[in-house]
Amino acid sequence: MFAIRATYLPCDGMRFDEEHYLRVHLPLAHRLLSGRVNFVRMHAEFDMRVLMDGAVLRSPCVFALTVPAQADVEAFRKFRASADCEPLRQDVPKYTNCKSEWTVARVIEG
Repeated sequence: MFAIRATYLPCDGMRFDEEHYLRVHLPLAHRLLSGRVNFVRMHAEFDMRVLMDGAVLRSPCVFALTVPAQADVEAFRKFRASADCEPLRQDVPKYTNCKSEWTVARVIEG
């Protein structure tokens, strides 16, 4: 399995509308990805902080998508580069001014 993540990076004057993200953006992502990318799980993590120093914010939000195979990672890359992703790109300014950093990792369950 693989975990694809978008980590929103804190910035000066940071704004992140969690309600809009949950009500509009996440359902839009689910709808647009369905049938294009085979995914096992989609979720959002909010208010990521350093465990031993809760005053240090690492990210206001992390989007996580779990996919079963490398082919699904490639399908996601293709989706992100396509015009099909445009509604998601256009929605971003409505909930945040943060930039996102996209990563992918192999997941080994133990």
